[in-house]
Amino acid sequence: MTTCSLLTAHCSLLTAHCSLLTAHCSLLTAHCSLLMPCRLLLVDDHPALTRGLAALFSQEPDLEVCGQFANGEALLGHLEASPTPPANLLLLDLHLPPPHDGLSLLPQLRRQWPGLRVLVFSSATSPMLVAQVAAAGAQGFLDKSAEAGALLAAIRAVHTGQLVFPARVRVHAPVSGPPAEPGQIDAEALLRLRQLSAREREIIGLVREGLSTRAIAARLSLAEFTVSTHRRNLMQKLGVHGLAELVRFAHEHGL
Repeated sequence: MTTCSLLTAHCSLLTAHCSLLTAHCSLLTAHCSLLMPCRLLLVDDHPALTRGLAALFSQEPDLEVCGQFANGEALLGHLEASPTPPANLLLLDLHLPPPHDGLSLLPQLRRQWPGLRVLVFSSATSPMLVAQVAAAGAQGFLDKSAEAGALLAAIRAVHTGQLVFPARVRVHAPVSGPPAEPGQIDAEALLRLRQLSAREREIIGLVREGLSTRAIAARLSLAEFTVSTHRRNLMQKLGVHGLAELVRFAHEHGL
């Protein structure tokens, strides 16, 4: 092999090595963003509620409350006075005193602080309103009647880049359109999904593909009785009734 050929091969190896290093750095950056604590701002015109939420979040090691505000004007003043974004997630009520309600704040927040993720926490939950919230730039919407566990799950999901909206509402599409795209996760469903074992996830994926109990048993080298038991457990954990609902749930949540 000539000297030029050796140099060419060496350069190719170096280029490939640099590409691998670049990819590795990208993975490390993404991993670090997931490890960053979730710094929260709370906006609601009921101080008792924000104090209660702050007390709840103080028990979670990965959550930190950086500010509590009773109206949109106070929130904007705080954000504008901060040289760097003081938080990375905003928990926002829609019904706020004039001049800024929650819905009118969303476009401004998206323009001026694009790195601030927004989870709307509201007692008004009509599909049309949820669709407006999504179109205005929020990353999630949760009913105020949700349990504490669902709220914590929704916050963590939005913090890690997921969209959290009710499954009945399709984001960026007409409200009357098809079910939610995979990745648009209902917060209540998120809790239920976390209860599933790896085997149950495997089985629900095969159910979604249309395989029968016998075919699933053959594919996974299991007894048909075992597959039937897993299917019953799945329906119980996910709160669905019958095979048709199970298949629909799998499609709606990308399983």
